[in-house]
Formats: sequence, C-alpha cells, structure tokens
Amino acid sequence: MRQITTASTAASPRAGLLRIAVAGVVALLLGQYLPGAEGAYLAVGLALLFGISLTLGWPEVLLQEKLIGVVLDSVLVGVLIAYTGGGNSPFFPLYLLAALGIAWIETRPKVVVAAAALVASYLAAVIASGGLGVPGSAPVALGAGFIALFCVVVAFLGSEMHGFRKLAVGLSSTLANEIDRVESDEGMISGFGSTLRFLSLEGILGWTVEAAQAVCGGPYAHVAALNGNHHSTLLEGEFDVCPSWWHPSIQRLLLRSCREGEVVRSEEEIHGIEGFLAVPVGTEDEKWGAVIVGGGEYGAEEERALKFLAGVIAPAIEDAVDAPGGLDQLTGLPNRTSLARVLQRELSLGRALTVLALHLSGLRYYERVYGLAAGEALLRRIGERLKDGRQRAFRYGDEEFLVVLSGSGEGRARKVALTLQQHASEEIGTHDDLPLTAAVGWAFAEPGSEDPGQVLNAALRALDDAKGRTDGIAEAPAGAGTNALLEGLEGEKRAVGVARTLVAALEAKDPYIREHLRAVSSLALRIGREMSLPKEEMEALTNGALLHDVGKIGIPDHILQKSGRLTNEEYAEIKRHPTLGVGILAPVKELASALPVVKHHHERFDGKGYPDGLGGEDIPLTARIVSVADAFDSMTRPRPYGYGISQKAALEEIEENSGTQFDPSVVRALLEVVYLPGDRQVDSAG
Repeated sequence: MRQITTASTAASPRAGLLRIAVAGVVALLLGQYLPGAEGAYLAVGLALLFGISLTLGWPEVLLQEKLIGVVLDSVLVGVLIAYTGGGNSPFFPLYLLAALGIAWIETRPKVVVAAAALVASYLAAVIASGGLGVPGSAPVALGAGFIALFCVVVAFLGSEMHGFRKLAVGLSSTLANEIDRVESDEGMISGFGSTLRFLSLEGILGWTVEAAQAVCGGPYAHVAALNGNHHSTLLEGEFDVCPSWWHPSIQRLLLRSCREGEVVRSEEEIHGIEGFLAVPVGTEDEKWGAVIVGGGEYGAEEERALKFLAGVIAPAIEDAVDAPGGLDQLTGLPNRTSLARVLQRELSLGRALTVLALHLSGLRYYERVYGLAAGEALLRRIGERLKDGRQRAFRYGDEEFLVVLSGSGEGRARKVALTLQQHASEEIGTHDDLPLTAAVGWAFAEPGSEDPGQVLNAALRALDDAKGRTDGIAEAPAGAGTNALLEGLEGEKRAVGVARTLVAALEAKDPYIREHLRAVSSLALRIGREMSLPKEEMEALTNGALLHDVGKIGIPDHILQKSGRLTNEEYAEIKRHPTLGVGILAPVKELASALPVVKHHHERFDGKGYPDGLGGEDIPLTARIVSVADAFDSMTRPRPYGYGISQKAALEEIEENSGTQFDPSVVRALLEVVYLPGDRQVDSAG
C-alpha cells in the first residue's frame, strides 16, 4: 500500500528555526537596551540551544512529545521576563508565541498542563522580578488571564486543525488504497492479457465478466457483442430476474456506448439493480461491443479500470474472429476447436471450401534424436510459415496441420499442397539419417454441404493415402466427403457418435478438458506402441483414454471447478467418477472395450487406489498406461489461471512413484517416448 506522509514531523524542526530566530532578536534587544541582564542572556542562550536541538532532531523525545517543548518554552520565557522587568517586560508577547505550541498537542489533558505551565511561568517571573504589583505595570491578573484565554483560543484552533488533518490523512489513505486496488487489478488484467488469446470466445467473455465484477464491484457484470449472439452475464445475490443481453435497457446502454465510443452511465433501476456503467470494446473506428457493470458505486477509478479491461480484451476478441475456439499454445495457430467452428460457419454460408491436411511423418523419432525442445521448435517454425500465406491454417493434432482455402479446384489445391510440403521441408532441413517427411491430402466441400466433419474426415483419409505415396500428395476420391465417408460398420459409427457426444458434454462442464483428453489419448497410444500392444488392445486404449473421465459428467460443477482443497466429502464424491463412467458407457456395447480403462485408471500398482483397490497385474494394462499418461498430462498442462510444472519435473515425479503408484514397465515406456535424450539413462525406473 502507498505510504501516506504528513507535514507534522516537520513542525518541530521549523519550530526550532523559529526559536533560534526569536532568541537572536531578543539577544540583540537585550544587548542594546538592557545591559547587564545576565540572567536574561542565560535564558536566550538556552533558547538558542533548545532551537538548535529541535532543528537537528535531537533528542528525539523533543520531536515526539510536543508538551515538553511548550513547558521548556514557558520556563525560558519566564527567566527572560524575570530579568527584564517582570510585569513590565517588553518580552511579554513571547508568552503568546510559546502558547502557539499548544496547537500541536492533540490530547486535552496535555493541553491543560501546557496552559497551566505558561500561566504559572508568568506569575513566577513577576514574583521573581520584585513581587506582585510592581508600580506602573499592568495588573498581573489581567496578564495571566490574557495568557490563559490565548491558550484556550489556540487549543480550539488546534483541535480543528487536528480534525482536518485526520480527515485529510483518512482521505489520502482511502485514495491511496483505491489507487493501489485499481493498479493491482490492472496488473492482474495485464498478466492474463497474453493468456486470453488461447481461450475460446466463450472463455474470453466468461473471464471478462468475472474480471469486471472483481475490479468494479457490484452484483452485475455483462459483456455483449453488437452483432451476433456473443454475450456473457454474471449476477450475484438474490434477484428475481437477471437483466440479460436481450433486456431493452441493457441493449440501449450497449448501443449508446458503441455509437458514442465513450463511457455511458445510467441511474435507471433494472430488476432491483441501480446504477450502470458501460464501456465500449473495440478499435476507435469499429466497436465490437461493450462491457457493462451495475449495482455498485462507480467512480473515476472504476471507470479507468473498466476501460483498461476493455482495452486488454479487444485484441483477444479480434483474434477470436479467426480463432473462435482459441489458439494452440505451441504454434500460436487457431486450434482444432477453432477449425470446427470456422468450417461450420463457412459451410453454413454456402461457400465452397478446400481443406488440406499436412502430416509430419517421423516427428516422434526426430524428437527422440534431437530432443523434445527441437521438435517443438520445428512445429513453431512451420506454424509461422503457415501464418504467412493467404490461407487459414490450424493446428489439428500433435503432428498435423489443417489449411482451409476458399473455393475449390484441383490445380490450385495441388499447388498449395506442394507449397505446404516445401515450407515443411525447408524448416526440417537436411537429415539424411532421419525419415522425416511431409505428406498432404486434400478434399473439397461444395456449396450446400452442412457437416464439417464430412469434409474434414475426407481430407484426413486423403492424408492417409498420401502417406503411402512417393510424392506424399493425394486428393480425396469423388464422393469421399459424402456417401463414401459414411461407409463402414453401423456399430463403429454409433460408437464414434456416442464418444463425440460424451466428450462434448464433458467440455460443457470444463472447457479445457477436451485438449486434456486428446493429449492423454495421444500419449497413451505412443506408450502402447512402445510396449508393442496388439491391435485390439490399441483400439481399447484409444477409446478408454479418450473417455477415461466421462464419469465426471455426474459430478457437481461446484466440486469439479473448486480451486481450493477438497473436503473429505467432496473427495469421496470425486472418487465416484470411474464407477459413474462405467454406468454411462455400459449400455453402448460398441464401447465395451473402453470400460476397463474408465473403471480402473485410478487404481495404484501397490493396491492403494480406487474404486476396487486392485494392484499389480490385476489392473488391466490399458488402465495402467492411461494412469501414467493422465498423470503426466495433468502435471504439465498449462492452465488459463496458472502453469503446470516442466516435463522434466513431471517425469522425475512419475519415476519416483514407479512401483508404488505406477507400473514400472509403463514408466519405462513413458521415459522412452518423452524423456529428452542424453539427460539420463531411461532404464532406471526399476
């Protein structure tokens, strides 16, 4: 928090300088008009020493205790008065100057003591100079009364001054706290600014309303676009109705702020909420929408914070036009969720498209030879090359990129495919000892197509064909995007459809679980290949890894999304998800092979897991593999509000638990497919 300083500590040094000046003037007067007043000279000398001490700040008690200064002043002035005429002394006004010190004394008892000391000093000085009632002097009682009255006036003015000073300090402290709070909020917003671009549009909007409410207060926060059904609302408290995005008054605030390009305030009451503040979001020339808060006391600092928030989210929202599902964190390209949404949007507008799929064959071997960091750097470089073109590129999988072109035509598609191969080859470089190549397949979606999955699957089938050709290029056969794509067993199609539906349901509860499930599935497959699993077990591993957390559909959101430590009761509820998952999948006979993974992926090799407490080889091998893959991805996966540990640290943690939590043979396989070569011997897992 900011430090609030006042001028009170400087009062004593300034008072010291004033005392030095007064003492000097008095010494001159004594030297000119009253020669021989040795006692008065002593008083003046002591006053000079007192003033010098205050100016230098020593002893410290003189700076802290103002009463001591007034009492010493009264003694010094009393000595001066006693040796310069008593009641007739020309230095009587110095009592009034000494009484000004009472203004700095804050407590009433000390004020009374200081006033009494001044009056007593005057009476003692008159007596010491020759007794009461010196001929020709003013009445002593009148002088003492005048000093007492002056002390009362100074004490009153001092109390008012203290009141104003406390008020000023309080206001300064409040202002400093508010500024600190706003700057802290702005720092928080800035810290998440770079992370927002990796979120989907829904994730950006959800984070925005939470941040708006956090920095501005009040029960209501809302963000909405001018065009399209893009909005998010947050309301806390007991309200019968929530003023959501369609409410006429909220729409007016949205339109006014975007049209005027300025902050808009409204004191209108909407469903029990009073006082609204709207800030537009977007560029100076084009406004995307607005952020609106309501129900709080919004001053200049809240307005500033909300403007800052709007400025931070504007670039992320602009990126969300081309990446509505967010960006891939490694390459910075739109992710596979963005791909699905872009395809859906383009096809719904009746546009012809060409979808090209690029695969890097041999990437995993390349990573094992040159290191995981080298493989990631290669993917980033290829991603940068794909950004430079006029096409729209997406990161689809660990080794795949997808490119979407407007229109269709075999000549253009082949030319772009060759260009993509060239980009990849130039970034790969020459590695004669490594079988690292790039294959490209493509498919067309004609106007009127409705299912983006059809053209996507057709492109991926063409990619599979391209991998077996010498030139590494293939086009999907005619009809591959329609009838040919639908060929196959009805049971397989049903299983795929159910799996997709369940994953979508999970994603609705947790927007970040989709990538986790796919990453676990991919890593589990690599481990399975390393362990030479037969084909039927690989299929079971694929489905089981993708659906291992399906039971979390039945776990309450407040437990799944809890950021703090779970209670024993909440943890017991979480431990039900393997059994719940089996109950969900059991009716789908085509997914029966996934059940062992779903039920037993939380068993431990030492028998201390759940739900059945199985141990060793009693746990299905596919479940043991998914257990390791799940733990590794959970530890290393970046999160929107924090970051996982490094891969090396995660591998070390898993290796430490080999033989207790994890199957040692699976751990060794994980080290083979993930560990950076040369860092250590991979066979030490035991």
